[in-house]
Amino acid sequence: VDNFWFAPDDWRSNYRPYNVKDGILTIPVKGVLLHDFPWSFGSWATGYEYIWEAFKRGMEDGSVRGIAFHCHSPGGDVAGNFDMVDKMFAMRGRKPIRAFAHEGAYSAAYSIASVADKIVVSRTGGVGSIGVFTTHVDVSKAMDNAGYKITFIDAPEEGFKVDGNAYEPLSDTARARTQARVNELYEVFVSTVARNRSMDEKAVR
Repeated sequence: VDNFWFAPDDWRSNYRPYNVKDGILTIPVKGVLLHDFPWSFGSWATGYEYIWEAFKRGMEDGSVRGIAFHCHSPGGDVAGNFDMVDKMFAMRGRKPIRAFAHEGAYSAAYSIASVADKIVVSRTGGVGSIGVFTTHVDVSKAMDNAGYKITFIDAPEEGFKVDGNAYEPLSDTARARTQARVNELYEVFVSTVARNRSMDEKAVR
């Protein structure tokens, strides 16, 4: 363990651990994956910043001969994922990288696993779920029932600033704009996996 990481018996190791055994650095990719989050909380959540810092240090550490992603995640934030995956992909080839889906590496977790030279899946596990989604919650009826009326006063008057707010039914314009953005992010996801796994984009879809 070098000076940039806390010792395993230090209470701070939960925040920035650096676990190496027999020359293999194991990086957890577990729980909900979060942007701008530098920690790992067991099976509950892992931050992209945490994963990247561990990966980068592992590549620079002469005592590390290989890196293993231990995945058990349904996915997470779009923000931060693809930029991190691009940086890790740029370092591929310097040391062996393996991903172990035990049990799952789905969505954003699969994006990370796709960086590996080889992916291994437990017999009851799974990988994939290459897709993007968002949600809109319409609480306008609940507000009406409670006696509240929400009025937005915005500029420009086209309403783009308040598109998709929760206090009005989702307009056709807001839905179309949101769908277009989701489609764009899906294209990024598909092209990233196709590059990382040396596959045709049609096969990825």
